[in-house]
Amino acid sequence: MKKNNFVVVMTILVGIIWLFTPIALVSAEAEQTLQVEATNYVISSQWLPVGDEAGHVIGMNQREGEGVFSNGETAKYSVISTFDARRSKGGIAQGYSKFTFDDGSLIIFSWTTEFARSQEGLPFNQGQGTIIAGTGRFAGITGVSAFSSKQLKPASEDPKLTMVANATITYTLP
Repeated sequence: MKKNNFVVVMTILVGIIWLFTPIALVSAEAEQTLQVEATNYVISSQWLPVGDEAGHVIGMNQREGEGVFSNGETAKYSVISTFDARRSKGGIAQGYSKFTFDDGSLIIFSWTTEFARSQEGLPFNQGQGTIIAGTGRFAGITGVSAFSSKQLKPASEDPKLTMVANATITYTLP
């Protein structure tokens, strides 16, 4: 009888472990969402005229700043991008953004956006991004972002062209 009880108990225990293991795996990979506000400014920018119309340029720039996340964390924020712009009409841009956290962990996005100018003449945009890499506690991260940003003041008042970007990041960790 003792042997039969042992077999029954072990069978039940293995069944419970087998039953709850998929739940543990699913919860570890559950999709999560974070909001971030990233204030950033130009540290380097270069452009060249296309030559087809006045004010049409292609260029690249580098921006830096800080991101504040909805969970209270902060991270250094950096951007490198290329753009094709027409004065007073808007344009397109693509690039890479990186959040560097205090513990050294990184999240890196590739993104594309379209931009235009407000009635005040200040640029604003909306775009989408894809997480392409993560390190440290974000190793193996996958996900996407939807964002918008706007320049706060004209260049005459703010030569660093400070912008505020707001993003929703939807991600999964392994």
